[in-house]
Amino acid sequence: METERKIIKFGASTGFTVVLEFGSDAEMLEYRNKIENAGLKCEAINSFNMNFDEADLFMDMRSLECREQFDIEDWI
Repeated sequence: METERKIIKFGASTGFTVVLEFGSDAEMLEYRNKIENAGLKCEAINSFNMNFDEADLFMDMRSLECREQFDIEDWI
């Protein structure tokens, strides 16, 4: 079982800082490519803690509910 966190952080076109966590490298890379192809800066980060790190929006994309609510097109 993989325990490494797959997290990306990017500055959305809205000016917000968005952090997304994924369950697989393939899914993370799909989103990262969309973000970078839109000309936005995106970086992989090793960890994120809601209490200590800053983000305007954090979405745990491992959750079906979060995936259904989050549309990357709205942010790029």
